[in-house]
Amino acid sequence: MAAVLAAATFLLPVSWSPPARAQVPDFDRGPSGFLTPTTGGMPADAWNGTTLATAKRLVSALPAAPRSRALRDLQFKVLVSQLNAPSPDGSPPPGLFARKVDRLAAMGEAENLNEMVRSVGAYADPALAATTVNALMMAGEKASACQIVRTARLSEPFARRADTVCKLVAGDNAGALSAALPLKSGDPAFYKLVEIAAEGLSPTAPPPGQIDGPAMVMLDLAFVQPSAATLRTTQPPLMRSLVAHRTLPVPTRLEIAERGEALAIVEASKLGDLYLDAVRDKVVLPAPMTRRARLVAAARGARNAQQLISAIATVYGEERGGPLFPTIARASAGALMNVAPKPEYAGVAQEVMRGLLLLGDRQQTRAWTRLALSAAFNDARAMGSLERLLPLMAIAGVDDAKRLPPEDINRWYELIARENPAQAQVRGYLLLELFRAIGFDIPAKSTTLPETPGNARLVSPPAATMQALQAAGTGKRRAEAALLSSIAIGETPLIELHPAAAGAIVRALRQVGEDHTGRLFAVEIAIAHGL
Repeated sequence: MAAVLAAATFLLPVSWSPPARAQVPDFDRGPSGFLTPTTGGMPADAWNGTTLATAKRLVSALPAAPRSRALRDLQFKVLVSQLNAPSPDGSPPPGLFARKVDRLAAMGEAENLNEMVRSVGAYADPALAATTVNALMMAGEKASACQIVRTARLSEPFARRADTVCKLVAGDNAGALSAALPLKSGDPAFYKLVEIAAEGLSPTAPPPGQIDGPAMVMLDLAFVQPSAATLRTTQPPLMRSLVAHRTLPVPTRLEIAERGEALAIVEASKLGDLYLDAVRDKVVLPAPMTRRARLVAAARGARNAQQLISAIATVYGEERGGPLFPTIARASAGALMNVAPKPEYAGVAQEVMRGLLLLGDRQQTRAWTRLALSAAFNDARAMGSLERLLPLMAIAGVDDAKRLPPEDINRWYELIARENPAQAQVRGYLLLELFRAIGFDIPAKSTTLPETPGNARLVSPPAATMQALQAAGTGKRRAEAALLSSIAIGETPLIELHPAAAGAIVRALRQVGEDHTGRLFAVEIAIAHGL
């Protein structure tokens, strides 16, 4: 197993490598996972038609941080749904379950990983137990991690590092120093952190070279900051850990949280909490960050619906068009889910619609659309503004339209071209690909939408990946198509993904029954392109 994992080092979280695996039970013989269709999971037969070898290969190839929230959530759903594994086919280890655990760790999903391992008794596997402990420590879940350290067998040398940390957490300073002594020559920086924490020394020490879960806990216990190189990471477990790390100044944590939210790694709610804390504690931030924090804090701290609506309108008015607009909008828009579309809010209905589209709530968007249409009925300027949102609403399926009149499409494209002539061709071509992928019949040259992206610099996924995705969609292989979609985009920024590839992904997802995710992904792409 170690050799197989080493061949995919770039997929592993941070710099930690799982220990070699002993002879353990086969966790692929029965269903694994904790989500069912009634709790938001996939059907148990989602792997039907996919060989075990293919399933293993796809899971191992999953990106830790795909640039699409919709596809990240979908690959997570595949990993934690209670699915029947494909039949054994003699494919080499590690097993499918072990690979799923590895990917969950790489995604920073420590608590969900722990639940999945616990549910099948996989602490019996020293490698899986070590992966779980490492992920929990990286997430700051020291109590849960140390419970496993006390009751399960972990392979060395990770076991000694974890045991040292847990002795310190329990207040056994002498025991921690004794346990860490064999590490002194091999990892002197880690041993120094143990000394600082156990003996109350001045927190001056170089960060350890190996940044894993125990190292992050030790940095916290010794109150030593991570290195500058560590702060620049884009790895999900480490970014999430740094956002919560008490040794770091709030501006640094906020900068990491903003980057992480934009990369679909850090939750918008977590970023919003940090903004609120910074405003409440009157933390000195860079001027642009101060403005963003105050905007989000005003929206999150609104005492009534009218205050919330006004704050959201201000956020969108000031941030729209900026690189962090989607991030700031998501961080402030969560409370919109509980606001009813009343006539007195008609003047800001379009701002609310934008927020709800970002959140993927079709039902609420539909209600606010009716309000926006009534407000714009006798207002040409408001109707023109609303027209710009209509393509996005068609993609999201807000009104469940079965066809799009060519004259409407031509009018929308005219608005797009007038607003930004330089980007008009690629945006128009993107609309055409997405409309067709969603299921609208738009014959060639039946509208003014361009049939090519022009000279835009775009990234196309490997042809083999797209062919496999198309075959999985046609063959109704649900889990396979879901994972191939995520693999296809990888870490490509959505604005650089070729519209034809985006359309193919949406089409394949809809073919296997993931219409909602397909539409969410289409909306993400459209918003990334400034639609």
